[in-house]
Amino acid sequence: MKHLITFLAFGFFFFSVTNSNSQSLNLGIKAGINYASISGLESDSRLGLTGGAFVGARFNAFAVQAEVLFSQQGGEFNEKDVEMDYALVPVMLKLHFLRIFNIQAGPQFSFLVNESDLLNSEKTSSISGAAGIGLNLGSKFIIDARYNFGFSDTYTFNGAQGKDEFISVSIGYSFL
Repeated sequence: MKHLITFLAFGFFFFSVTNSNSQSLNLGIKAGINYASISGLESDSRLGLTGGAFVGARFNAFAVQAEVLFSQQGGEFNEKDVEMDYALVPVMLKLHFLRIFNIQAGPQFSFLVNESDLLNSEKTSSISGAAGIGLNLGSKFIIDARYNFGFSDTYTFNGAQGKDEFISVSIGYSFL
């Protein structure tokens, strides 16, 4: 945990001092919806909210963007709601093309904030991957669609285990 905080602090410092060397710097907010499920379990999906802030630097066609998001995830298993809320920290690498589109991929660090009473989760953090597409509408508005997939089991429920996976769609506004 200490190494992650050091890494994030270094990353935000890096983004703040690279403004003169990069083509553009982005700082903004975003909000959207998640369609989450638990892979490995016969479960129904959960529709939830996501939102937070982002900071990024663009170097011609390439960009790096770090985010801090709140995310509602989980599903329904054996007719019982499995609800987990996370603080997410994705670090996305982006490749821009055709002036308005981008493809993006990168790791995502998840920290458990809240869980339903049905779960007894011993694992409070995890690493997953994210990949998606984005659309830049002018210099201020962005739209992102991502698929997020867990690398390790995060749920233990009645002896069964599963991984987080969800699709998110969000709209954002850049202040810079």
